[in-house]
Amino acid sequence: MKTAFYKYIFSIFALFLIASCSERTADKPVSDDYVNADLLINATDLLSAMESGSELIIIDTRTSFEAFSEAHIPGAIYFHSRRDLNDPDVGINSYLVAGEVFEEKMRALGINNDSRVVLYDEGNSLGAARLFYALEYYGFNGYASLLNGGFAAWIQADLPVDSALVNGIDISTSIGNFTALIREERQCDIAYVTGIEPGSNKIIFDVRSRDEFEGTDVRAARGGHIPGAVNLEWSEVLEDGDVNFFKSHTEIQALYDSLGVTRDKEIIPHCHTNVRGSHAYFTLRLMGYDSVKPFEGSWAEYGNATDVPVQ
Repeated sequence: MKTAFYKYIFSIFALFLIASCSERTADKPVSDDYVNADLLINATDLLSAMESGSELIIIDTRTSFEAFSEAHIPGAIYFHSRRDLNDPDVGINSYLVAGEVFEEKMRALGINNDSRVVLYDEGNSLGAARLFYALEYYGFNGYASLLNGGFAAWIQADLPVDSALVNGIDISTSIGNFTALIREERQCDIAYVTGIEPGSNKIIFDVRSRDEFEGTDVRAARGGHIPGAVNLEWSEVLEDGDVNFFKSHTEIQALYDSLGVTRDKEIIPHCHTNVRGSHAYFTLRLMGYDSVKPFEGSWAEYGNATDVPVQ
């Protein structure tokens, strides 16, 4: 009799576990152990904020306007961050637009200096993080966060969507008052990275692929990496699977610690065009790193220069 009872209790417990795990997979909660956990929001918390009437500006930064037109988070405004943040007048691929141009673009989205902004993309956070970095570099004083897992997480959680094909496109009804003010501590140039002495408290953090870092995948005049740089591909901080949630604080910290990327250092992330570098910037900020100074020119500038050392 006792055996049958325990089997029954175990079966109920097992069903509870399965249901709980299924729910977490559909909408992984943002872990409170991130130092700056407020920089991430999960799908159901975003929906709750929307339903509560919170004043939010939700920006869809996916690369496909067609995908946005077919389905997007209700009320979202479209902004192609990996295209519309690029300055065509700078001879470096994907270099960030000037402050006055960025200011105009953000005002057109209705962003004020103190707005609450939520950014999302397909799911890997590349597009969202690029806009996040631009906002922080140009002195945004409001609240910006990324949707953990992006639109893929929203869909997996089976949350409502709008279609521009049916309901039209949401646009800002008013011009924002955002004012760009460069925060110089959040960016550096090629002269800065070439002036770093060995053994200093500065870490050049190359987040390109291993093949790019080692010079077997050459995307500029020269391959290789900046002497003394450490390498961790940007996507290593994300979970594998249908939805690319950020790994836990503990997992990411272990990756950083293994490379000497510690909080007492100034961290200089970069990639080829600083899009992946912006993803690393966001992750470092999420983890509570205060001194993060991306190299905006990245390898598109460094690898095409002839008077700098390459390893």
